[in-house]
Amino acid sequence: MGNIQPVILAAGASRRFGGCKLLLQQNGKTLLQRCADQLATLPLPPPLIITGAWHRELAEAHPHLLLCENRDWQAGMGTSLAYAISQVSAQCDGVLVALADQLAVGSADFQRLLDAWKTDTKSGAYEKIVCAYYSGRRGVPAIFPRIYFAQLEKLRRDCGARSLLRNADNKIDTVPLPNAAIDIDTPQDWKTFGESQCN
Repeated sequence: MGNIQPVILAAGASRRFGGCKLLLQQNGKTLLQRCADQLATLPLPPPLIITGAWHRELAEAHPHLLLCENRDWQAGMGTSLAYAISQVSAQCDGVLVALADQLAVGSADFQRLLDAWKTDTKSGAYEKIVCAYYSGRRGVPAIFPRIYFAQLEKLRRDCGARSLLRNADNKIDTVPLPNAAIDIDTPQDWKTFGESQCN
């Protein structure tokens, strides 16, 4: 399968939510801890967590997690992904990018991406991006092979990896992951999700 480094992007200010949404708790665990735990069930290294606006608060709540502060976080998600790529090992064949606010995404979803990656890489060549497909579009979570690291390191602004996922020239395999469509951006999103769990 090669060496894949999980990365959790957690640098945003959560302005639409009005506070640090990654400290919200589901079943006694913060959203950030929950995401890290889902990844921990897989045969992967501990996730590299890129923080920013709420670095101090997240670090205090999760002293055992590997948090790296992107001090340029205000420039957008693209800088956080670029920073993550600059921190991964030279032996890394790919990065699995996850978002902690996609709280319906679980270990089985991540495993489906890994399975697609393994199927494509039996020859030993790591050339294709493997990404989630939901709500009629490509998105994260996604696995990016090393050949795209140079492009990822140049990302700026708030587009994240969207430009790579929408580029028709890139080799991309998609995996249907409807759970990825559920994310928490506003207090209403959180309320709606909580109500859905009670039904």
